[in-house]
Amino acid sequence: MKLISRIFANRRHRNMVTVMERERFNRTMPGQTAAMVGARLGFLV
Repeated sequence: MKLISRIFANRRHRNMVTVMERERFNRTMPGQTAAMVGARLGFLV
């Protein structure tokens, strides 16, 4: 249930530097970004 609430939770106001860094990281290393998200959410991507 906690996983579902995390997925569908309202987007929190985020630091703009963090958002820009994640977008840059996603453009340069998309596999690494997916691995980080998978580790955070607790499943293998």
